[in-house]
Amino acid sequence: MKILEENQKQGAITVKIENLNDLWTLYNIIFKGDKASARTQRRVILKEGSKGERKPMYLKIEVESVSFHEFSNRLRIKGKILEGPEDFVNYGTYHTFNIEPRQKITIFKEKWLKNELKRLKSSSKFEDNFIMLFIAIETGLATLSLITNYSETRIASVKRNIPGKRYEQTHRKRALIEFFEAIKKILEENLKENDINLIVICGPGNTRDQFMSYIKEKSNPIYLSKIRSIYASSGTESAILEALKSKKFGQLKKNIKILQESEKIDNILTYLSMEADLVAIGFNEILKASEQGAVKELFLVDILIRNSSKEQKLKLEQIITNIENSDGKVNILSSEHSTGQQIVDLGSLVAILRYKL
Repeated sequence: MKILEENQKQGAITVKIENLNDLWTLYNIIFKGDKASARTQRRVILKEGSKGERKPMYLKIEVESVSFHEFSNRLRIKGKILEGPEDFVNYGTYHTFNIEPRQKITIFKEKWLKNELKRLKSSSKFEDNFIMLFIAIETGLATLSLITNYSETRIASVKRNIPGKRYEQTHRKRALIEFFEAIKKILEENLKENDINLIVICGPGNTRDQFMSYIKEKSNPIYLSKIRSIYASSGTESAILEALKSKKFGQLKKNIKILQESEKIDNILTYLSMEADLVAIGFNEILKASEQGAVKELFLVDILIRNSSKEQKLKLEQIITNIENSDGKVNILSSEHSTGQQIVDLGSLVAILRYKL
């Protein structure tokens, strides 16, 4: 993200969006009550009875809602129009900005918090569009999910009745082929719709190995190089979270946010079970620890930032400032991920401490 202009007197910062990471950053910085201005298009009725035509114009709105749409590379910002060409708009009516990479936007705030400015100015080190398709598979059950740095979407669950080994082998083999074919169909449909970087097949050994053999025999060799096979204990959704923690991902963890988060959540759960005194939970406990420079790493969920009251935001700002001043690390997790949901279950704000208090 490039900062093009800063006007501290007006509380205005103009930026140019470069990638999906920038849109994600803005999603966690722009809130209800902020103001935003950008060049946009709006349908204008020039003649009564006509459908109207879309006219380019510059508008300023008071923000009411913000939504992040990663698969269309877009941030939607909705609000009431404050400024614009009087010939074409009525002030107080609603407009939605569809902000995409390469666009410019100006954000106005009564007061910019230090952590907001820091996040706006820092560039992300992560792959911004890395998409993984996970297939958790066991005999008669498969769960398919699309996982990115920002979300986890369950695509489908495939269930088939597979006869046991004591039944006639031709029936069992036919049932397995039909099961595998149904999974392959969903896989290839998603490969057409999404630019998938990695396909992970996980589950117990035998069925997973049989499915791998079937895919290698029946599939397009173009995407075979994207496939990795990883052990997991089942074909359920929990197996996908299990596979995300696998050491087999190796070097990928350096650039893929969700892989790093999965490993860190695992560390938190280990601390909770073995050294609970090194984990702090909630605003008051973490604020106290941060004031003593005791916080090594903070984990918070994006919805906590967006849904907090003004008082909570200021308290969160103080916590983040204290942690960064003592060389601690701050992680903001997506609530759309199972990793983020685990932090939500712990109260949305969790810290690992350097020492026991």
